Amino acid sequence: MPKDKLTSDTAPMTGESPIENLSEALSFRISRLAAINERNGSHHFRNHLGVNLSEWRVIGLVAEYEPMLTSALRDILVTDHGLLSRIVKELVSRGLLISQPCAADKRQTELSLTPEGRDLHNNCIPFTIERNAVMASVLSPEEQAELYRLLDVMIAHNAALLKAKQDLKS
Repeated sequence: MPKDKLTSDTAPMTGESPIENLSEALSFRISRLAAINERNGSHHFRNHLGVNLSEWRVIGLVAEYEPMLTSALRDILVTDHGLLSRIVKELVSRGLLISQPCAADKRQTELSLTPEGRDLHNNCIPFTIERNAVMASVLSPEEQAELYRLLDVMIAHNAALLKAKQDLKS
């Protein structure tokens, strides 16, 4: 595939003209950017910090929201219950997470970091900050702010669409 097809800054938007190729679809472009970013960071996380990206995301979000219900974590990560369960089980077995029944609702499981998990989080954050800065370095501060604003709008919109579909299934 020609390089210019994947780097075009004139990709058609749905209101302007029809998308003729997968590489022009916004969802594909966002997914490709995420995959490139993950590939760039996964080696460092695995070889220098001892976690994979999925484990880091669980640790990072639990640190942000702890104590955190696994159901809330699953909703934020938009991930499969079985996959999340395996990740949590692995992190618990490595002494990085504590998993216990929620005091308010015993059907729910609550997650928090152990001191070792907190240390790992504190070691991972600087690399995450660096990756974020490098990734966004091609944008001006104003463009970065606009990108974050637009991502927030799109995430909220698409999360609402997903919830509506899930509610129909219930």
